[in-house]
Amino acid sequence: MSFSLFDNGEFELESRFSPQQSFYNKATVVIDSDEGTGLTVTLRSYLTPIVTLHVNADAEVQRIEWLNGDPADWSNTTWRHIREFFKQAGLKADSKAQCLRDYAREVD
Repeated sequence: MSFSLFDNGEFELESRFSPQQSFYNKATVVIDSDEGTGLTVTLRSYLTPIVTLHVNADAEVQRIEWLNGDPADWSNTTWRHIREFFKQAGLKADSKAQCLRDYAREVD
């Protein structure tokens, strides 16, 4: 996992796998403790919480929780944020279709 999981807090999502130089503060990551079982790592795109990763103490993603609507309806820019977020979390994120197929089954 590329995120620093040592500190709770909020920071801008950096562009590491995307051709964009920056997301210009349109995508942020919020890390919080998860009731003693690990951490929650939430992506916010344009200030809207989009997806939360529940991560165990070994920094492994245990569960993906989609927030605020149907993932298939989000903008292309939000999907750029999601793919970058997933890749930095060590998940496969080749395309919107692949992410929907592999991860959207867990929509809450």
